[in-house]
Amino acid sequence: MGRYSRLRYIQTLDPERDYEEIFALTTRYEFPWDYNTGYSFAFVTDFVIPTVTHELASTGQFAHHSMKRYDDTMLFPFDAHRHGLESGEGRATIRKLNKIHSHYGISNQDYLHILAGHLVCAVDWINAYGWRPLCDNEVRALVLTHRRLGQLMGIKDIPETYEQFKRWIDNDIEERGRWHYANSTMVGYVLGIIAGLCPPGTRALSTRAIVSLIDEPVRVMLDQPKMPAWFTAAVRWGLRSRGRALRFFPPRRRPYNRTPRSYPHGWSLEEMGPHYTRGGHHPAREPVGSPHRAPEQAGTSPRKAAR
Repeated sequence: MGRYSRLRYIQTLDPERDYEEIFALTTRYEFPWDYNTGYSFAFVTDFVIPTVTHELASTGQFAHHSMKRYDDTMLFPFDAHRHGLESGEGRATIRKLNKIHSHYGISNQDYLHILAGHLVCAVDWINAYGWRPLCDNEVRALVLTHRRLGQLMGIKDIPETYEQFKRWIDNDIEERGRWHYANSTMVGYVLGIIAGLCPPGTRALSTRAIVSLIDEPVRVMLDQPKMPAWFTAAVRWGLRSRGRALRFFPPRRRPYNRTPRSYPHGWSLEEMGPHYTRGGHHPAREPVGSPHRAPEQAGTSPRKAAR
């Protein structure tokens, strides 16, 4: 098998019919690291919407069980996709996810923001830093797979094309995105998780690298420091160089499989999610910052005010 053999096969498929097969080939063989990195990077766009940030922070899961919360966020869609969204196992995974979400008053707009953000960030990351850009069939398959997942989660008014998803998320960030006191707290948790996954001695540098890749308006909303231009350019150059180098590597022979730190010996659907979904009591919601400050009453960040 040559480096581009799988791409040629994907181009023979019909994404309207074969989108799950194309999704599996793209995310588990062609671009597993890039897809998962871009998907994880979408946490950044999640945290510019105060209602999303406040809801996530108030559960206490990121504060007290940060690695498991991150692993579960990545595992639920992975588990559903690896079995197939229409399979019995895939539907069981989605039912468990919906059960967890039912404990919270999440709006359709917030659900759609997260769905759109993860799709757009994954596609954009692969096209920017992958060993080749996505072909049209792959982009369409990723769109249809995310649309189907969203439908099974009960999300309404889902965009139909990648361009519509991209427009929707950009408009939502522009209209609803702003600094909120919980933003930097939540991003701090996520940066800590990602740094913890990096080799010792590289964690501080890795955190700075992640921040350097955040778009400027989003960075301000998250109250993160501005990185030097030369540093940002070096990070982007390094990522692109990795992608170019991978063109000369042989194609992946085995499908990517997650190895979450929270489940070193493997995971089961029963273990996934907060403890209260396994028969425990639903925890009291925790205050985030000032208990009298609602998400829509966000003020000005100290860093932003100083400018």
